[in-house]
Amino acid sequence: MGDINSNGNIGESIADTDNIQSDTIPGDNKQTEPVEPAQMGCGTTRGNDPDDNDSNKKSIQETNQSQLEQPSSNNRRDSDKDSHTQSSKKSKKSNMISDDDDDDNNNQRSSATLSKLRINFDDSDDENEDSRHYSYSKRDIAEYRNHYPNARSNTKIHDNYDFYTNKIRSHPDGDFIDKIHKNWFGDYEKLEYHHGYIQWLFPLQERGLNISAEPLQKHEIESISKDEKALARLLESYKLMLNFYGFELVNDNTGEIRRLRDGSYKSCFRNLNSASHNYLRITRILKCLGEFKYEYLKFPFLAAILRESITENTLSNCLRSCKDYWIETLRSPDERRAIRQYARELVEYRNKGMTPPKTHKAHRPQSTSAAAEETENMSSAKGDDDDPME
Repeated sequence: MGDINSNGNIGESIADTDNIQSDTIPGDNKQTEPVEPAQMGCGTTRGNDPDDNDSNKKSIQETNQSQLEQPSSNNRRDSDKDSHTQSSKKSKKSNMISDDDDDDNNNQRSSATLSKLRINFDDSDDENEDSRHYSYSKRDIAEYRNHYPNARSNTKIHDNYDFYTNKIRSHPDGDFIDKIHKNWFGDYEKLEYHHGYIQWLFPLQERGLNISAEPLQKHEIESISKDEKALARLLESYKLMLNFYGFELVNDNTGEIRRLRDGSYKSCFRNLNSASHNYLRITRILKCLGEFKYEYLKFPFLAAILRESITENTLSNCLRSCKDYWIETLRSPDERRAIRQYARELVEYRNKGMTPPKTHKAHRPQSTSAAAEETENMSSAKGDDDDPME
């Protein structure tokens, strides 16, 4: 399917930032002042997670254009100025989520009730520097894609390896990795409100705001990658967060995911659609997966987010972060082009008032898999030659 000409350009995006709070409690449409956590379903939508940021260098920039037009019939948010910032607008939740996503009758759902999207998924985004936020964002993502070439490996630091081999607890107020996987799974309140675990579960080669979590060292990447149990634990961490966000991993080898089948995805989606501080967490998760042998998990995750955001309209507020940040974590240019093409096709279906068939899927370029693995191996080998920092 060909590309779609957009009805307008997207406004300037806001750079990834700290101290993001969400204001809306799932199922509650009233504007409220921050209060103590209440009993909830899949987390709550009010969270302030300063430790989820990938760095503390990000700045906020205002945008004057809406990301997309929301369905007027559902009183959804007027716009998503940026998925990495707090939106001050409140809205009623959409009823677009079907009770049974596997029911063949779902194919009868029409996209005619959804307004047209005004968002571009251009391949030129790789070079576009029109937005003021992009100068920092581009440098940040370039460092990540190139495996942080300026980061030196300190052999005296091995907290992340020790954590993933179940030798030490995460801090603050954390636990051993195996206990986190066992006891925190499905504990949505803890996962929403706890501010110290995400950088332990998904370490990066850059320092965040959790002073108790050390940056990932290059020698740790190699050690964890060679340790089958440690690497398996990282996959379990991904499954833990997928469940929190309303998904489950269908195939460990392909990375295919789907909605939780017990219907609990609905409250999880409502939370994710409004608790924008989780978008910082997702950026970190995707980056971390690519540091190890799980780059292949990103593409199917992005495909699922795009379908839920564009076609199902269940995660519409995730769309801007998906476009500006999450897709950009793909290290393969071919994969970035392929997932953008899929996004354009979904937008075309929606803007024509049509629902794509369930057989319409995103296809990860097979030729990129071997190249990505070779790049990972070369990066690990290069890390062996780094001089340890004293």
